[in-house]
Amino acid sequence: MRAERGNDGTMVCVAGMAALVLSIIPSFQLSAQHFSIGPQIAFGDYREVSSDLHYRGSGIAGSATLQWKKFSADIVLSKLKYKPSNDGTATKEFDASEVDVRLRYYITGPVSGELGFMNRTADPEFEAQSVGAVTAGAQMAYLLGPGVRMALSGGLMFGSKYSGGGSTSALGALHLGLGLTVEALRGRVHVTGDYGFQRFSRTTNDGSGDTAAPLQQSVGRIGFALSH
Repeated sequence: MRAERGNDGTMVCVAGMAALVLSIIPSFQLSAQHFSIGPQIAFGDYREVSSDLHYRGSGIAGSATLQWKKFSADIVLSKLKYKPSNDGTATKEFDASEVDVRLRYYITGPVSGELGFMNRTADPEFEAQSVGAVTAGAQMAYLLGPGVRMALSGGLMFGSKYSGGGSTSALGALHLGLGLTVEALRGRVHVTGDYGFQRFSRTTNDGSGDTAAPLQQSVGRIGFALSH
């Protein structure tokens, strides 16, 4: 099943206007409403099938975060241009547009549970795999000092669908994340830094048996967000 191409149009329209304040969930008190939005610069590393198909790229990202009582929601949009790395055999560049949505519920201490989805579209569509999946996991958020917060997140991705076919076992796709925010101007501006890792242990079968064809992406983002 092909990942939806409509997301690419959405990315072009909104990627320049907002960026991530990942993990602005206080560790022990989530009673107030909170909203933030802002831009980021993104840097990525992408590998497909083997480390020989290796790409590096950069681009823009944007997100909005809404928090209300024990609930919070993040939407992250990014668009990166990947070019073949000098240490690989890839020859053509491609654009990767991604939508990542997370809904969270505060549980106890620093722990929140999260549920969401991701969808990444490659253009040209056959230069790399487009993929979509449902995500589930947890986040741990910590207050490191006055106005400084760190969040660690991780989980699995289920029901992965690839534009070029293939499948992934129930435990074969995972995501990890690290986020850091530093408040400025009495909390009205947040300096943000985020890192995300995705790994899909994808297999394909052309009739002669299963063949490993994994996908892996790492993306780092830095920027700022306006908070209210």
